[in-house]
Amino acid sequence: MRCHAPSAPRQEHPVTASLAVVVPAFNEPDITRTLEALRGQRDRGDLRIYVVDNGSTDDTVQRVQRFAAAHPDLAITVLSELQKGTGAACDTGFRTAIADGFAIIARTDGDSEPAEDWTGRIRGLFARHPEVQLVGGTSVPLRDRYYRWGDDLLMPGALRLLRLMMAAMHLDPTFLRFVVGHNMAVRASAYLATGGFARTSIDERDEDIEFSTLVSRRLGYGAVRIDPALRVATSMRRVRRYGLGMMGIHHLVPALRGKLIRTIDIR
Repeated sequence: MRCHAPSAPRQEHPVTASLAVVVPAFNEPDITRTLEALRGQRDRGDLRIYVVDNGSTDDTVQRVQRFAAAHPDLAITVLSELQKGTGAACDTGFRTAIADGFAIIARTDGDSEPAEDWTGRIRGLFARHPEVQLVGGTSVPLRDRYYRWGDDLLMPGALRLLRLMMAAMHLDPTFLRFVVGHNMAVRASAYLATGGFARTSIDERDEDIEFSTLVSRRLGYGAVRIDPALRVATSMRRVRRYGLGMMGIHHLVPALRGKLIRTIDIR
């Protein structure tokens, strides 16, 4: 399934001033919140959103379609990827955007809200730093029903600690700059050169962390940049479901997923 609102011609050459945003989605009842945040970008410019439905069993697709029809000023493409996993869904979205001519592709999730200067900062980072191929930023807790007092300190602190622990565990400094899937953007050329996201599911591996380290190893440590001012609020629902300790084990020891750790693929 692929539907457009509104339609745009396929580009034969990279769209240097344009930006595509891929949003993988699986049963996301609040996905219109994400779309509204993208529509409210101060520097929206030439923006196209690719929502990749990953086999939703609820009305996620219909919600996106209704939003697109109500807001024809925002270009939205709905894709379908039946292979389970954010890796598979995102790879489909990224490769479709690249085929459509986009030179820069960003990603956020259906339970996240990019700050209103997000797209502008992404464009600016790539324009000012031609050596940078992949960018990430700061994660903050979304003020949804899963938010708890103290999350504003917990989320950024836990992410920094996870980077340190993974770098130490693997004896690999590239983990110090891994970017998270709900707040990232990459040049199309780098995506193709590295092979892109592994088409895996969350109960196997973390495709965003693997992709970050892959870019660092193949294109150089300086190819990845984390800008603290690039901010996305994301739901704490995974932390509430897993618990903080199990979240850490989930990322540090992927081999235990589905065994000691019961995977909750809520994406």
